[in-house]
Amino acid sequence: MENNSYNIQKLKDSKSFCIAPWMSAHTWPDGRVLPCCLYNTNPAEYEETDKLIPPFGNVNDSELKDVWNSNKYKEMRVQMLDGKKPSGCSRCYHLEDNNESSYRQKFTRDFEHTFEMVNQTEEDGHLNDMKLYAWDFRISNFCNFKCRSCGVDLSSSWYTDQIALFPEEADFRKKGLISVTDKSSFMDMINPHYQYVEEIYFAGGEPLMMPEHYEILDKLVEEGRTETAIRYSTNFSKLRFGKKNILDIWKNFKNLSLYISVDGVGNIGEYVRKGYKHQEFIDNIKLFRESGIEYKEFGYMVTYGTLNYLHLFDLIIEFIKEGILDTTMHDKQITVTLVPITQPSYYNCQFLPSWVKRDFKLRLDNFKDELNNFDCDEYFIKEIIKKLKSVYDRSMDIDFNLDEMLELKSYTNKLDKLRSENFNTTFEKYYGNIDNLLIDEKSS
Repeated sequence: MENNSYNIQKLKDSKSFCIAPWMSAHTWPDGRVLPCCLYNTNPAEYEETDKLIPPFGNVNDSELKDVWNSNKYKEMRVQMLDGKKPSGCSRCYHLEDNNESSYRQKFTRDFEHTFEMVNQTEEDGHLNDMKLYAWDFRISNFCNFKCRSCGVDLSSSWYTDQIALFPEEADFRKKGLISVTDKSSFMDMINPHYQYVEEIYFAGGEPLMMPEHYEILDKLVEEGRTETAIRYSTNFSKLRFGKKNILDIWKNFKNLSLYISVDGVGNIGEYVRKGYKHQEFIDNIKLFRESGIEYKEFGYMVTYGTLNYLHLFDLIIEFIKEGILDTTMHDKQITVTLVPITQPSYYNCQFLPSWVKRDFKLRLDNFKDELNNFDCDEYFIKEIIKKLKSVYDRSMDIDFNLDEMLELKSYTNKLDKLRSENFNTTFEKYYGNIDNLLIDEKSS
């Protein structure tokens, strides 16, 4: 079948086209393959007999090169070239509709030079030449944290709690560790693509604790590919793996981006993200800053929800006091990004009672004065207030939901019992006790 000729500039300017299915692959710990990590599979599309098999394929069952031209990969390419918006790409389109940046835009910007690959596409979407320029391989769920909003799919540490909470799952969850069945075979699958790769996103699980992560970095150094952009989502709890020190390894790379996952400080941080040790975290950040390692981006990714909604202000103040958040804007600015939790739904802060949201607004209205007590420039203050206002505005989009708060109480009490923790003592400063979250109106 003959290849086609497409208007490349038109594709670059398109509001629907994405280059990802021509140059990118993402795998989940269970072997599922998708074009990128934001692609949202629809279980309704699965075959009745294969409910757990995603529409693009699985490296536990097939070679990556075969998945590359699976029916769904080909279908997506055809849809993109026809100007259609695949349903699985709704997250990116939603972000763009709300004037926020998306992965689709990032791929267009960072991989503009790969667009000529579309002219190799056959009528049915088949692509003979497989060149993976962007990797996002989650080879296992191995992680030393068991964050409250997570679960066993992305954290091996969650297994015992998961089975205790949901014993009916014990039949098909035989172990806590979920990983690509044959890791060595998978590493062989990606081996031909070291010559093409320009960006690798490491996430997990916890990437800094995975041997495959270090194997990939060693291979990049060995092949002289240290210009490859390496991006991380990491809890930053462990800087050493065996005899390897990640700070020493990163000194080889010229294009490093770090997104540090943290949802709280002190005892609240340790409650929300079981395994987090506050002082260890602070010390590791300072070690990195003192190392002199060059980086492209460095930022804290703070997921916020019902637990830490009112705590966000204190997290920012603590980071300023510790000297790990830049209060003067510059090219290597250490930033904070606030990301909402939507699932499980009882962690969605939009369902909190109105009195909690009023408390947030009251703190927000006075937070500029708090920041002025530190050596913060005006631009920094403006940006922080803007981000916190966005949190508040979003929380006001949906009203209090008693059913969700009842579910939060039930689940929290069960997990507190398992972990010998106590919501009421941990969050007394903000909420008093958990029963107050069942009351929508309360004088402030």
